Amino acid sequence: MANPILGQILGSVLGGAGGGGMPGAGGLGGLGGLGGLGGLGGLGGAGGQAGGLGGLLGGVLGGGGAPAGHPTGVPRGGPGGLGGRSAMLALLLPLALQWVQRNGGVGSVLQRVGQRGYGTQAQSWLGTGANQPLPPQAVHELLGPDELAHLSGQLGVGQDEVADGFAEILPEMVDHLSPQGELQQDADRRLEAGQSALQEMLAQVR
Repeated sequence: MANPILGQILGSVLGGAGGGGMPGAGGLGGLGGLGGLGGLGGLGGAGGQAGGLGGLLGGVLGGGGAPAGHPTGVPRGGPGGLGGRSAMLALLLPLALQWVQRNGGVGSVLQRVGQRGYGTQAQSWLGTGANQPLPPQAVHELLGPDELAHLSGQLGVGQDEVADGFAEILPEMVDHLSPQGELQQDADRRLEAGQSALQEMLAQVR
């Protein structure tokens, strides 16, 4: 099951599942029920978007600095908690989007996924139905040991955690960039703008 926090962040920075708005135009309304993120309900629309996303990320990251041994500030929350896995995903997300850009953009990465034998999964992310999961082992093949080790060192978590996170991020990312069942023509521009906006916001809340 997809992480709801991840979906909200991607929807905000990539323009949302509707696909009509520019990056950052999606709403964050309805998040008030998520523990630790109080006060985010009703933040839909562009006017409160920057503050809303900042509040969301601040809640996920716990509003604190980097604990010892965690250079980028992944809190040591419990498994599945807002301070644990969701925080790791939030910090991995801009790095993952950056990796996609460095490797030729969304279309090229989808092609690589298909070449590794996971074309059925990639097609499901583009389609309007449910996303088929990508096995973490596929991420090991896509990224390679050097990239995984680099990301693991940046985040202060194990390589398997990075692979699991990547396996969760890629389907969600493609889903938000193909709301009508095919990749948007400006998908790579949205990706670049979203990555920059997210990285800037994370720098402010960490």
